[in-house]
Amino acid sequence: MEGEASPKRRPGGRSMRIRNAVMDAVMKMLEERGIEGFNVAEIAASVGVPESTIYRRWGNRDGLLIDTVMTRMGETIPLPDTGNFRSDLHAFLQQSAAFLQSPVGRLLARPMFSSLSHADALARQTYWTARFKHTGIMIQRAIERGEVAPETSPEVIMTVLTGAFYVRILVLNAPLDQPFLDQVEQIVLKGVEKRDRSSSLSSLPG
Repeated sequence: MEGEASPKRRPGGRSMRIRNAVMDAVMKMLEERGIEGFNVAEIAASVGVPESTIYRRWGNRDGLLIDTVMTRMGETIPLPDTGNFRSDLHAFLQQSAAFLQSPVGRLLARPMFSSLSHADALARQTYWTARFKHTGIMIQRAIERGEVAPETSPEVIMTVLTGAFYVRILVLNAPLDQPFLDQVEQIVLKGVEKRDRSSSLSSLPG
């Protein structure tokens, strides 16, 4: 009908549209039923593709779940680029905490940090390697701007941040509250500061 807005489509061909539709259906089902109620056959039926299409692409139920979780997490937690490392770090911590404490984030925390089966350990490892490389750009930018020590390892910093969240959520079952986030932020800022200058990132005004 003239004047009617056509539905927005994500970029990509048919294969990408199917992938996005499947992932949307996965997220919807997880929100409604949780991981225990996750059913591949019903996902396939809701999207209108054969169940074999899903298994051919993702291998098994856990492969689909992990790929969806990691993809959506990457979309939900964008990489900050404010031009200042302290501001970038603050935004990254806030965004990460908000996602992990959302209903979906709480539901998906365990599969994000631990494989559901041995067969998917490699897929999870591959994802986190790529994720660390991507988020490490935030650290690399700060090094290039001269804000942090040049010997700082982006991988180590991202490992520290991820490990802090993992222990807080899954080991201690404690909230990612503001006092915790503030302390993590200060510890990281203190750890990466350049030793040859009197002022430090951790002492700069917010």
